[in-house]
Amino acid sequence: MFTLLSKNENAVIVLHEIYGLNNHIKQVCKELHNSGLDVYCPNFLNREEPFSYDQHSQAYDYFMKFCGFDTSMIFDLLTRIRDRYKKIIIVGFSVGATLAWLCSESAQCDGIVSFYGSRIRDYTDIMPNNPTLVIQAKYEESYDPYFLQHKLSKYSLVSFHIFNSRHGFCDPFNKAYNPSESAKALTLSHDFITQIIN
Repeated sequence: MFTLLSKNENAVIVLHEIYGLNNHIKQVCKELHNSGLDVYCPNFLNREEPFSYDQHSQAYDYFMKFCGFDTSMIFDLLTRIRDRYKKIIIVGFSVGATLAWLCSESAQCDGIVSFYGSRIRDYTDIMPNNPTLVIQAKYEESYDPYFLQHKLSKYSLVSFHIFNSRHGFCDPFNKAYNPSESAKALTLSHDFITQIIN
């Protein structure tokens, strides 16, 4: 697990993509820590080296075989750290975003930020019990984000935003990176987290 701890009052759990603890995820962790949060980032892959982006198929197969959408590691972590913090937010990217969504029913966390979790579409029966920010890319190859937005509109605690970009647009190391849309999405997530912890 990658951690950045400074005995802050509030914490964030960051859930990585299929690639593992890569430079993008570590950068996100550092930015969240610099904003005044303790950071916990579980390594679902149990690999020291992350997959590279050109190993997408291999990374996906590895994730599905050895990890899958199993939230037990996240809930174990939540149970261990819950008493240390006033508020705990879960922030996930891609498969990590879907895992974050699966945690949104729990009373153990206080908010969810989900960056382009494509598999949320398989779990629309989950009803969040926490404020939940869903950030999606407009141009998804395997599903329609507008239809997902419609499906989730029945949940009062969900704030759903679609950005004019592609999956991975907030990752500066990804070919889909879109600086302007990323800046908007990151500002939105920062404001969302600030509202929860203040």
